[in-house]
Amino acid sequence: MLWLCIRLPRLAPESSAAHAALERLAAWAYQWSSHVSFNVPELLWLEFDASRSLFGGRAALLGRIEHGLAQLGCAYCCALAPSPTAAALLTRAPPPRHVLTRSQLRPRLDPLPLSLLELPEATHSALQSAGLTCIGQVLALPDAALARRFGPEATRYLRRLCCRADDPRPAWRLPDTYGVRYEFEAPIASAGALLFPLQRLLLEFQGYLRARDCAVQRFTLELEHERGAASSLAIGLSAPGREARELLALVRERLAVLELPAPVRALRLQALEFTAPAIVQTDLFGSDAQRLAQLQLLLDRLQARLGTMNVRGLRTCADYRPEHGWCYVEPAPAVTGTPQQAGGDARPCYLLPEPQPIGVPAKLLAGPERIESGWWDGADAARDYYVARTPEGARLWVFRDLRAGAWYLHGLWA
Repeated sequence: MLWLCIRLPRLAPESSAAHAALERLAAWAYQWSSHVSFNVPELLWLEFDASRSLFGGRAALLGRIEHGLAQLGCAYCCALAPSPTAAALLTRAPPPRHVLTRSQLRPRLDPLPLSLLELPEATHSALQSAGLTCIGQVLALPDAALARRFGPEATRYLRRLCCRADDPRPAWRLPDTYGVRYEFEAPIASAGALLFPLQRLLLEFQGYLRARDCAVQRFTLELEHERGAASSLAIGLSAPGREARELLALVRERLAVLELPAPVRALRLQALEFTAPAIVQTDLFGSDAQRLAQLQLLLDRLQARLGTMNVRGLRTCADYRPEHGWCYVEPAPAVTGTPQQAGGDARPCYLLPEPQPIGVPAKLLAGPERIESGWWDGADAARDYYVARTPEGARLWVFRDLRAGAWYLHGLWA
């Protein structure tokens, strides 16, 4: 078994804040390993070897983790070792910090200074007074002699260090729902300035979603204001998503039209419901699925900026009357089919809100198409529709009312 230890020296010094920060990072790190553990205030461990083949090997997996930490803006130091205790010690040692086998561990530890050992100060002083200067000299001493002089805990620590004793770490488990809070050092007065901390929060959220292999269609941002009040933003997606850059784009649109009632002192992100992710496969020539994903993001951004009631889609209804043959629905992209050709049952790209009376058309290109319907709701229609052309060359969709004999313009082609 191989362990990766990540030392994060710049986390909040208070134990409660450091614990919350480490929990957020543990949820993010779960996408790389099924066994994650941490120790306040600055240590995070991942069992490393079990998932290495899923990510292209040790080097590729370590590169992804370090790239993710850099995206989060973390100051960090990583070390690999066959035991968690050794990996933690190597994060404070000079390079090289990666030891892959037990046979390599002891030669790497022996020349390191005593100051790296996690032992009480009195034990350090006693070892130095005895003339010991490096870890190898301490490891060469008999366990029984060390236990008599410094107690059994020191002996257990040294045995765990060189893999001569079990070194269990309590596994941290992902919560069923996601809720994190991020408090600022100073209140933020501008909505645009919230994007920087939100980018980190959404990257951590992305890691959680990937770890659970799920996606989200709705989450909530709560802004805690300086005077105790709070405002809430519900962020909705029309299709399940989990990519931080897409979620940030939606939040950016909402913040662009938001006026803060007071400076913000903390942010809270919460998601309670999850669904299966919508995975888009790529191919050599591109695909409708990829184009639909881009259109879906555009629709979500328009709704975030303009409001859900101001962005709507159209759907056909089971009614032959053209003015009643459609209705508003939630916007959803669809693969466009083969466009209809003029003639036959062709429909224009634009219908007038109300048919307009006209004279007898000069030239009819196609028709008639008879529509008789609506007797059940008192708005029955009896019409013959034609495709007409004006002297200027424009194509019109016209009909003749069979009861009154009058002609009407109902639609236009571009």
